[in-house]
Amino acid sequence: MLDVQDLSFSYGPRPVLRGVCLQAQPGELLFVLGANGAGKTTLFRCILGLLPGYGGQIRVDGQSIAGLSARVLAQKVAYIPQSHHPAFPYSVMDMVLMGTNHRLAPFASPGRAERQLAMEALETLGIADYASRSFQRLSGGEQQLVLIARALAQQARILLMDEPTSALDFGNQVRVLERAAALANQGYTILISCHNPQHAMLYAQRVVALHDGRIVADGPPADALDEGLMQRLYGVPARFVRTGDGILIAPLRRTISLWTPDMIRFMQDAAAVNGCYPALARAVHEILPGGGRLCDAGCGIGSLSLALAPYFSHVVAADASPEAIQALRRSGPPDHVEPRLCDVLSDVPKQPYDAMVFCFFGTLEEVLRTARRQCSGTVVLIRRTRDTHRFSHSAARRSRRQNLEQLCRALEERGIPFHSREVEVDMGQPFRTLEDAVLFFRTHSRDDNPAALTPEAVQQRLERRDDPVFPWYFPVHERIGLLWLQACDIPDPPTEKGDEVS
Repeated sequence: MLDVQDLSFSYGPRPVLRGVCLQAQPGELLFVLGANGAGKTTLFRCILGLLPGYGGQIRVDGQSIAGLSARVLAQKVAYIPQSHHPAFPYSVMDMVLMGTNHRLAPFASPGRAERQLAMEALETLGIADYASRSFQRLSGGEQQLVLIARALAQQARILLMDEPTSALDFGNQVRVLERAAALANQGYTILISCHNPQHAMLYAQRVVALHDGRIVADGPPADALDEGLMQRLYGVPARFVRTGDGILIAPLRRTISLWTPDMIRFMQDAAAVNGCYPALARAVHEILPGGGRLCDAGCGIGSLSLALAPYFSHVVAADASPEAIQALRRSGPPDHVEPRLCDVLSDVPKQPYDAMVFCFFGTLEEVLRTARRQCSGTVVLIRRTRDTHRFSHSAARRSRRQNLEQLCRALEERGIPFHSREVEVDMGQPFRTLEDAVLFFRTHSRDDNPAALTPEAVQQRLERRDDPVFPWYFPVHERIGLLWLQACDIPDPPTEKGDEVS
């Protein structure tokens, strides 16, 4: 058994591990997750006795490794690196025999017993026919299996695997992890440091997550891993999709998450001219009682947040884009509008919001999951009533977001009570120059041939206005749907395949 208690380690003045405690039992497959620099490799190096200046205790089979010689420790703990590039063209058998060196006297050569151990290790992994092949001529996955065989020949029962799949293709990743799982079933204690949380979800019996040198999660993967942990460890949003075959961890790509200066400028101009957000704010105020604490989820540059400010005592404008939040702060919002840089889908406020508004943001599943955790009152979704893409010339181009009708149908299928209404708003886009208009449409249009968006073609879609600042205008008059429900009516997350609504 491996027992680590209150382990701390620093490289000079920089602490890397802070009070790490973990135990690993025989037959346990434990994945260690964390971003680069979280302390995974340092943890392994301490367990291997390579960093003697640590604080705390590391015991193997009840013995402190501080009192064990390198030869004795090698009989108990083996290390499998993510790759190995030997200086000489060793055969596979030669590579595996290196795992038996701790059995030999100085300058002695491996004998029949060591060769038998090496062959048994190769047979255990199903690669005995590799024995006479050149290690350097094997594929990356084959080399990784040979390195595991070398550790088995060492006859240690604790295996530390440092990112064993990082350089492998998809098929070899699966093959190596399947072998690791099989070894755990044979009673080996296996710790795998890993950058892919999906691998941990699929194969781990237990997950330990390191962040800033500390353990921030420890348990079965289905319990330890969630959206909040992914944001905390890696700084990116992820969605956990429950299927009949397990949980799929999918990073979220939000097309509007990279806010360029041009995008911010275009949106600020639209908010200043078309009156869309004041109209939506008035409609929201007719639904929600004023004076409460409201979150504008996925607020972007905060145009709706600012329009809602007169109606509520506190407005949290939440978005994951630093550029968007900085633009909101530069606009000089009133004191009771709080710009908050966070991934609102996994954020945990100190107290639940009285209400939340999701304006053209989030799938239904994301909205329900987020509101269930963060809101104590009314949840408002603002969506278009049609599903055509407003900046594409072809009417066949569909928006990626669910429209009002689709949302209503999905809520009815779930049995969640709701109300809805529609308002008509001007969502047109003003332009200072025709060149700006061309840039805008080439950025946002989904037409098949962006090169066809010439100044002449774009000009045909614009209105000429008697406005010295915005002489060009792309008119868009839309009926917008507002749908609202109570957070207390949102059921527990679905667990069966087919229950997801996206």
